[in-house]
Formats: sequence, C-alpha cells, structure tokens
Amino acid sequence: MTDAEKYLFDVHGYFVVKNMLSSEEVAAANAAIDHYADKINIRPNDLARESPPLQGSIGRGDLGGMLTWDKPHCEIFRNMMVHTKLTPYLEDLLGLGFRLEAMGTIIMDEGAEGFWFHEGGEPLDRSRSYLYRNGRMYSGMTNVAVQLADIAPGDGGFACLPGSHKANYPCPDDIRLYQTHQDRMVQIAAQAGDAIVFFECLMHGSLPWVAKHQRRSVIMRYN
Repeated sequence: MTDAEKYLFDVHGYFVVKNMLSSEEVAAANAAIDHYADKINIRPNDLARESPPLQGSIGRGDLGGMLTWDKPHCEIFRNMMVHTKLTPYLEDLLGLGFRLEAMGTIIMDEGAEGFWFHEGGEPLDRSRSYLYRNGRMYSGMTNVAVQLADIAPGDGGFACLPGSHKANYPCPDDIRLYQTHQDRMVQIAAQAGDAIVFFECLMHGSLPWVAKHQRRSVIMRYN
C-alpha cells in the first residue's frame, strides 16, 4: 500500500481499488451469475427497517455458493478471493494468513430497498474493530465489495459515513435510518471491476437503487 492509500484508509475507513478486475474477468463473473440467476433469493423488504428514505418497492436479491458452482463458473470467484491486485491490501490490513469468512453477491434491480446503516466504532466488537499502533493499522473483519456493474453518483447502492470506524459514541437511530444528517453519508461511485475495501466497523449500508440497470456487487469478508 502506498502512503496515500494508508492515509485515506485510516482517515475514511475505505478505499477504492481501481480496475481490480479486468473487463474479461468482469464478463466471466457476470456470465456465471447469469447462469445461476434462478438461485437469486429476493428478500422480503426487510433491510430498510421501515425508514421512509430507505424503503423501496422490491426487496434486494442475494446470491451465494459461488465457490462451489460447477466449473468454469466457480473459477472466477475462486480467483477473485485471492486476486493478485487485492492480496497486498489484505496482508497490510490483516497480516499473513488472512481467511475468507463469507462471499456473496448483492443484486439490486430498479426500485430495490436500501439497507439501514449498521456497525460503527461503538459499541466495541473486538472481532470487527480497528486499531492503529506502532506505525501500522490492525483490522478485524475487513470487507471487499467488487463491482460487476458501473455505479454512478445518485444510482444508490453502497454508502457509508466516512471516519465512523473510529467513532467514540454510539450512533443515534435517526442517523442510522438515514432520516437526519443525510449530507454526511457518502454513496461510493465506482466502475465495473473496481473494488471498495472497507472496515466492517465503518458504519455502512445501502441507498435504494434507482438506476435502470441492475446492481451486481460481490461481497467478500475477511478476518
């Protein structure tokens, strides 16, 4: 990691790795998802916590099991979890011997509900916490959201409160439910192939998806 990347990770709690996947890798991942599209589970509008700004007309889609799909469909995801453009970040944040805890794909069609903002620096959870000591970062659970479709400003999708991984006070519910101080939340724009790396203890969620095209984001959780 460069000095600039370390600084931005420490200050904001996230960083975008541009072009982690090539266009060919993005195409392979999307083709695999298309092949298993019948296994997408549409949630029953249970993520917005009845918050009007986060509600949508349909639920979010979840898709898992990619590592055990038939070949060749599984191969792109097996490569993705230890991608050569990703592992240097994970080794700096988690050390050698990091482990994958979970992998899944988020599917959002136009009108899909958002996800209330969860996590944050307080209350402390040692398995998910962030710490800086002796010139380096120490992270618990660290997440990587690999985008398989472009996300423009205003489309919706992944959003967070930058710096909240170091919060010293519990977050009030009206902020978590996106009912107040909405200007402090940041929706992360990215292109297909980009990866958003963020600390689990960064307060994060999703805004309702308003774009015409489908959001596809592979979420990998490491510890």
